[in-house]
Amino acid sequence: MKQKKPTPSGIALVNLQKRYSVHSASLLAFARSLKRLLRLGNREFNICLVDDDAIRQLNVAYRGKDKATDVLSFPWLDSDGPLQLGTHSSSRQRECDGITNFLGDVVISVETARRNAAGEGHSTINEIRWLILHGVLHLLGYDHERDAGEMIALELAMREHLGVTGGAGKFENRNSKIETRESKSPRRRG
Repeated sequence: MKQKKPTPSGIALVNLQKRYSVHSASLLAFARSLKRLLRLGNREFNICLVDDDAIRQLNVAYRGKDKATDVLSFPWLDSDGPLQLGTHSSSRQRECDGITNFLGDVVISVETARRNAAGEGHSTINEIRWLILHGVLHLLGYDHERDAGEMIALELAMREHLGVTGGAGKFENRNSKIETRESKSPRRRG
């Protein structure tokens, strides 16, 4: 009898940076709300909070960019397009190394998030929430650099539903910056 590897359950949030205090319970509550709104069911993901040095190292390793960035998404499985939200049949749900229903990891630099928030006039917690949303949409296969605006439109609608406030009037400016950045969704297989 083949022994099954355990399937991850819940949303894991790991804070590996020590410089800034982060209210983990609030971020986990937000991530659970996001999961419900996206109707992800038993699909799971991890959130890892790091400093600029750690995200810079990941950015060099996976994107060849020797600089800190705000968020990186590491999908567990390759995608052939966005996951159909609320459905249970998808190539993204197939098994990989004995693990099913795992979307991947979202890595966020708290230092960069603080700078972004200060520059746009809203709180760091709202910036991190926005980055979680952005990263999870990438895990689901959305790509603002290759689609016709679907990811940005979905992001805007979800921000409103989730109450991600602050800088809302500046979101259009933020989108123009996003659309000129290279994809931050490195592909990784377990």
